Amino acid sequence: MDLGKLFFCGFDDFNEEAREVIQKYRPAGVLIYPGVLSKEYLFLDFMNFLSRNGRFIVSSDHEGGQLEVLKYVPSFPGNLAAGKVDPVFTGRYCEMAGRIMNTLGFNMVFAPVLDLLSEKGSAVVDLRSFGSDPEVVASHGMEACMGYFKGGVIPCIKHFPGHGKTADDSHYLLPTVNASFEELWREDLLPFRRIFQSRVKTAVMTAHVKYPAVDDLPATLSKKLITEVLREKLNFKGLVLSDAMEMKAISENFSVEEAVRFFIEAGGNMILLDNFRDLPVYYESLKKLIEDGSIEREKVERSIKIVDEYLSALENKFNSGLIAEVAERAIECTRMRKELLGREVVLLVPSNKNLSPADTTGDDYDLIPEVAKRFFKVRDVIRYDIEAGPDDVDGELIFDFVVNASKNEQVLQAHLSLPSDRTIYFIIRNPFDAKFFPGRSVVITHSTKPISVYKSFQHLLGRCSS
Repeated sequence: MDLGKLFFCGFDDFNEEAREVIQKYRPAGVLIYPGVLSKEYLFLDFMNFLSRNGRFIVSSDHEGGQLEVLKYVPSFPGNLAAGKVDPVFTGRYCEMAGRIMNTLGFNMVFAPVLDLLSEKGSAVVDLRSFGSDPEVVASHGMEACMGYFKGGVIPCIKHFPGHGKTADDSHYLLPTVNASFEELWREDLLPFRRIFQSRVKTAVMTAHVKYPAVDDLPATLSKKLITEVLREKLNFKGLVLSDAMEMKAISENFSVEEAVRFFIEAGGNMILLDNFRDLPVYYESLKKLIEDGSIEREKVERSIKIVDEYLSALENKFNSGLIAEVAERAIECTRMRKELLGREVVLLVPSNKNLSPADTTGDDYDLIPEVAKRFFKVRDVIRYDIEAGPDDVDGELIFDFVVNASKNEQVLQAHLSLPSDRTIYFIIRNPFDAKFFPGRSVVITHSTKPISVYKSFQHLLGRCSS
């Protein structure tokens, strides 16, 4: 059995460890966090990696308003404000956001939030809710789901059966909602019921909240709520995800084995992990529970089948990973002394300066040190004036980033005066500069962009596939 398909993992970084985890355990779900999204070069490389390594459900937490993580999607007033206007605006925003997400390579979004706003509720809900009226939340939730789906991403509605009636935050402790099932059915569950009746394709995320009138276990681990209410009473046949299992509502009250066993036995399908580094522990726990009979194989096989159905339904006409592919394929290298690459590096970085009114590349140079530090131990960063060239510098290994040196003899000589046996020249703008460095180590990126610099470092270290 392909047990990796039962996991949805959060990634706050994309590095060799992340690559190894994905390739070894094959989680079907990938949740991309701001740690990656805030570094465009990292995000582009991640998307390229995913496109080369199979099919994945790729999601973000971008809801608009209180929780926004994708800079490419215009900021939105949020659900609470949207709940005060015609639901058609919610649908239009979500379709627009969905189209942008799909173009980038996402095919799911952990939204919309269907929790009701309560006067005594927690800040974890607040602006994420469409309001206190179940009918309003249902109408906007419906429009949001249809909008996202039209835009090309599958919505994951949350947090079943409702997180709004508690003042506590499940990130920190296990909340309790003291409401009768009749009240939950009439209010909190109404938005979920309406969306299921519409048959728009969605996934469902469970709440780490306890509802004593229904079960002593939190919803994420409750067979009564997931199987008897969600599956049977509401007739939902689709994908059920947990909220992140590392949240204290679960992790401080249940062992890994208990959380995995209860969730799968309750009828859940995909275990969401906030941190991809936790996947080996949860994976091995699931494997052991199946082997010793604590979890029914039939339930695992049924969950894998549901995940496969969603994977087959996903489509992305575009993927931003192609940008990393272009950067990688454009790189050219001359002779290179690989034995130098383990040394401390001195970076010679051009000053932030655009060279023409039709030029916006100056800011690109500011990110070179950040990118370099992902691969090398950087001893020093020296910024030099593009119009004067670098001063003499000494170091075990020098990375000299060259901009239009051949157009100014003084600048060219400044670059050539660097120790040839310890300098690698990165020609990041004018490829004709390269011919003035014969017999030296030269990397031609044909671009100043951080993704091109990032890929040039990968190329030096033998980590590129092109």
